[in-house]
Amino acid sequence: MAAPNEIKKRTLQQLRQTLLKMNSPAWVLALRKKDDAVRREAAMAMLRTQEMRLDLENAILADIRDRLVANEKALQQGRARLSNALDDLKKVRQVLNAVTSFLEIAARVVAVV
Repeated sequence: MAAPNEIKKRTLQQLRQTLLKMNSPAWVLALRKKDDAVRREAAMAMLRTQEMRLDLENAILADIRDRLVANEKALQQGRARLSNALDDLKKVRQVLNAVTSFLEIAARVVAVV
């Protein structure tokens, strides 16, 4: 069984692919040959697909937002340490330590995504 985040990811990919196909010239040409009822149905399906994609993306962004807020102070401190370390690239060990530390903090935010 897939993890919830993997399910979200796969669903979002499928929704995006569906919208691409429904905007393709081949789809538009096929619809032109159909009656108005079928064309309206296709338009509604496309709208529902777009709404679902947006809802899912917003849910993912909300999840990231919560982790960003939870780690805001550590991220600010990590950015400051990294910025200071990058000012003098000759101090390779200090730069590498700052980069590693910052990446560990950032991973708390994006690890699940």
